Amino acid sequence: MLVMRASSGLVAGSFSGTCARSHSGHGYCNSSSARLQAPQPACALRRLFGRSDSDPSSPRAAAATSVPAHNSSSSSPLRVSTAAVLGGSSSSRLGRSVVQVAAGRGSSGGRAGGGSASGGGRGSGRDPADDMSVCQNLEDLQTFITRRLPVWEGKGDVITMCAAFNKCGKLESRAGANQTVVARSSIIAALAPAYLPLVPRMRMAVDCSLPLWALGKAGVSGDTEAQLAAALLERLVVPEVMGTAKPQELSNVMYALGKLKQDQQQRGSGWDPTSSPHLQTLASAVASRLGAAVGHGFKPQELSNILWACAKLGYADPGLLLPLAEAAATLSVSMKVQELANSLWAMEALGCSGLEYRSAVEALCGEVLQRLRIPELAAAFTPQHLSNILLALEGLQLGGKQAELVAAVAAEDVRRGFDGYVAQDLSNSAWALAKMGFGVGPEAPVEQRQWVSAAVDAAMRPGVMARATPQAWANLLYALSMIRHQPSPALLDAGAAAAMHRGNAQDCANTLWALAVLQLRHAGLEAAVVGRLGELLQRGGEALTEQGISNSLWAMAAFGNTCSPGMQQLAVQLARNAAGRRWKGFTDDGLRQLWQAQQELGGEVAAALGSSPGLQAAMDKSVETYRQDTKRLSETHKQLLAALRRLEGLATAGGLAVQSVQTGVVAPGVLTPVDVLVGLSDGRQVAVEWVTVVRFLSNRKQDPSAVNGSTVLRHRQLRRAFGEGGVLLVPYWEWDGLQTAEEQEAYLLRRLQQPAVAVETVTAGVVGGAAAVITAAPHQPATTTTTTTKGGGGSGSNPQQQLLVRPARRPEGGGGG
Repeated sequence: MLVMRASSGLVAGSFSGTCARSHSGHGYCNSSSARLQAPQPACALRRLFGRSDSDPSSPRAAAATSVPAHNSSSSSPLRVSTAAVLGGSSSSRLGRSVVQVAAGRGSSGGRAGGGSASGGGRGSGRDPADDMSVCQNLEDLQTFITRRLPVWEGKGDVITMCAAFNKCGKLESRAGANQTVVARSSIIAALAPAYLPLVPRMRMAVDCSLPLWALGKAGVSGDTEAQLAAALLERLVVPEVMGTAKPQELSNVMYALGKLKQDQQQRGSGWDPTSSPHLQTLASAVASRLGAAVGHGFKPQELSNILWACAKLGYADPGLLLPLAEAAATLSVSMKVQELANSLWAMEALGCSGLEYRSAVEALCGEVLQRLRIPELAAAFTPQHLSNILLALEGLQLGGKQAELVAAVAAEDVRRGFDGYVAQDLSNSAWALAKMGFGVGPEAPVEQRQWVSAAVDAAMRPGVMARATPQAWANLLYALSMIRHQPSPALLDAGAAAAMHRGNAQDCANTLWALAVLQLRHAGLEAAVVGRLGELLQRGGEALTEQGISNSLWAMAAFGNTCSPGMQQLAVQLARNAAGRRWKGFTDDGLRQLWQAQQELGGEVAAALGSSPGLQAAMDKSVETYRQDTKRLSETHKQLLAALRRLEGLATAGGLAVQSVQTGVVAPGVLTPVDVLVGLSDGRQVAVEWVTVVRFLSNRKQDPSAVNGSTVLRHRQLRRAFGEGGVLLVPYWEWDGLQTAEEQEAYLLRRLQQPAVAVETVTAGVVGGAAAVITAAPHQPATTTTTTTKGGGGSGSNPQQQLLVRPARRPEGGGGG
């Protein structure tokens, strides 16, 4: 039975200093610089740097396994061995001579694993014509096999064909990486039909493990290769054969199955190892070996490879994972940095965040922290290792104690100046840190804000984002929207529009949402996103989730009347699509987003959403419930309210007097109650809004126009309800500068008497934004009737309270570590 990953509880704990030891003699700096790809499943979110779990500002993934992608690269899971392909002694058990075989380091999208496998003295007395050591590349090998395969097939020569599989996995084409893929597939296609009939007679595990490893490297492209992979696994788990398996052979097989699963997911075809009933038997054999009374025999890389494979296979049976995690933790001091990064990534992917895994996770994290504290050891971590460690930490949710390791990784990024980081390194790191609350808002520590600024600067270097995937763009912009850091529109000129023409629905919806939050406009990117979403809708719309629809419509509402004609048309299509769905598929947050789009966009959008009585009733109920929720006023809100009440009934030298002060007033078309509604003696009603620090973009401090998308939308709603002269916004820095009650009162009186001045929101990009800061103006009575709710004052100080959604976490790319 395959046990797929399930959500686990969050754990807290400290791993700092858990791995104290001398670093001498371990060769840490000699690790491979290979890049790894690693998907991340969704998990519960705990903020480490002042963020709450209910982050209202992020679009959540539709799929439970959705996550930011990692860089692809090509290095195999196997350690290089210098053993000769031919040579050794005869095997009396098989009654035939055998060949000494060693699987070398090859290419995999994730640097997992190793695998020099020994055949136990195979090779004495072999025909010199079968010496494959003369083959220097895959072209040589293909020529060699074409000449000799009929001989091997005629003799049923398992050993030499097994050596050929091994050589195929190790060599590369002289024509480069693309041709390597083609050549390996061609060689495997030639060997598979000859080897398949011999599988039932095999008695040595190595004869199964090496061909499986080679199949993992090449992928399964035909029925014969699929049959061979399934037959080899079935034969391997026969007790007689399994009894000969060495730890490295078991590791190689697990790695191969993980690669084959990854290949099957990427191609959409091929052999799926999880469909085999023998996977459970293999996993049980590995677990049994790990529980051996006298040494399990697995090396650090082999343990890391098995963890990686389990993550790729989605195999989360604690019967294997617990002893595997414990063994990895015990050998963590001997692991290379790649093995540490892969192990952490895999444990996060498998949901190993429960208390039973805590000590193992903390040991691995502690080892990483120890090395990052020593410059010469820290240098061994590649940018991708560092980004994958951050992704793992975000998912493992160790609690506040993991902040020390997070800070160490971020400091290493800044120390390097992000030199050598590619688009996915930057986007994955930013995504993970933003999810953990790192760098969020101007109140974040200086070093965190420095990381964000340095990362954006790195992304704007020529060529860095030029080949970024749609997911990398979506994740980077999503992260910046969570941090509320508005980059220069020039960042988007580096290929964002071209990438989004290939984006999936989630990439496009998340990108549109992030642009709206950041009030970042780019005509080319908006056109690409809108065009792609329209394309996907025409195909049936199944790819668009309810969350994607509500996020996209909310974004268009935030843009308001600056939407392009194409965006307006898409909004109508999305509204109709939403009305045709079961309204129960939308979350409360999504329903409130749809309600805001209905109020803001009006016309056909409003009509389409209202055409479904069930959806309309659900939207109205969600909004009403939200309004009725009692919210505790902040201390600053209380100060503002108290100052206005002290002014009640007092007349100024100009004759203007504050006649009434109300809280909890709801205006039609406005999602949440006005902070304070003031009635003036000249007949005006003025909505007084406290604009908190979290409503402003973090890199444009004390800029009255630099508010985020949800705040722009709210202010527009208030102006519609109370008129241009009926909204008085009190920025946090102005109020904080008032030292006494008298200064507060004088400030409010002065602001209430000022004529209206509309200050345009400075929207970055090619499309102008709507006014964001408006002072009081001459009387312009509201055209709506206000009512008082039970909830009391406050629109809510969280600028993202109207968008309680989170981003997608998808396994795109894959690989391992």
